[in-house]
Amino acid sequence: MVEGTIGGLLLVVALAWCVLAVVPRWRARRAEKLDDPGAPALARFADVVARDPEVFGGGAATARVQRRRDTVAYGYLAAVEEYCDPAAGTTWCTLTASLPGRVPFLVIDNWQAVGQPGVPHPAAVRPRLNDPPFDSAYVVGADDAAEAERVLSPGVRQALLARPLQRLQLRGSSLMIRTFDGVTLGEDAIEALSSAVATFLSSTPSFVRSSMAVSGAPRSDDPLREGLYGPDTE
Repeated sequence: MVEGTIGGLLLVVALAWCVLAVVPRWRARRAEKLDDPGAPALARFADVVARDPEVFGGGAATARVQRRRDTVAYGYLAAVEEYCDPAAGTTWCTLTASLPGRVPFLVIDNWQAVGQPGVPHPAAVRPRLNDPPFDSAYVVGADDAAEAERVLSPGVRQALLARPLQRLQLRGSSLMIRTFDGVTLGEDAIEALSSAVATFLSSTPSFVRSSMAVSGAPRSDDPLREGLYGPDTE
């Protein structure tokens, strides 16, 4: 009986020690995360090698995810990821934004990257827009030439010439843009990529279709409205 009582007391003491030792550490770590929510974090699949060029924007046979940062671009949830070419050691970043509906398939590759693995994208149609400066700077891939011409408005073409990207891609319900090589994840890269997304989406007639629509072009020629997310959104 006595031995059982002593054993019970020892168990209670051990549990109490665990609570006193572990809980404060957990609270401290949680407080650090809450105090600095914008610190770059490791990607969800850090050190995993991706072999699908559509995921990392082409330009390499494979790419290793190094870091990831959640952000907001034009009011829509987005993620910036830093990739590294395991063979060459070069780094670049992509920003992928989730849009509120389906988008037409469209890929724009910079001519400077043509010849790299996965560039240009093997799209079904390669329309030219009768815009010599733009056509000499970018290779366009799409499923529908008329849709590509509609999305790549004069304002979009001018913006892409003023601030070149290696790739811009619409697919499914997302927009992805890729920097040139030599860029690492940081505030400057995030700001530049987010600004590029905002300029693109505000310079072209909305191409986002409701998931309820079966077919047909969007009716409005107005740009897509900004999303509801922002720096103050919880």
